[in-house]
Amino acid sequence: MRILLLAVASALCLSAPASNTFAWGCIAVSDSGNAYGYSTDFTRRGEAEDRALDQCTSRTDEICEIQECNEDD
Repeated sequence: MRILLLAVASALCLSAPASNTFAWGCIAVSDSGNAYGYSTDFTRRGEAEDRALDQCTSRTDEICEIQECNEDD
């Protein structure tokens, strides 16, 4: 599962649009690691976290937590 998350994170970094503004992206993972969610290109960190958590919790009944957030320019 960790390899999948690393692959998703790498793909997100490579596919990020080039712009002059900062954009937040986050990854959320369930307690067991069997479900995940991610977000990209949000202007606010809180919105990026919410999107990643929403995706993760829609795939499982477990608790999901933010594992990482990055702000790219």
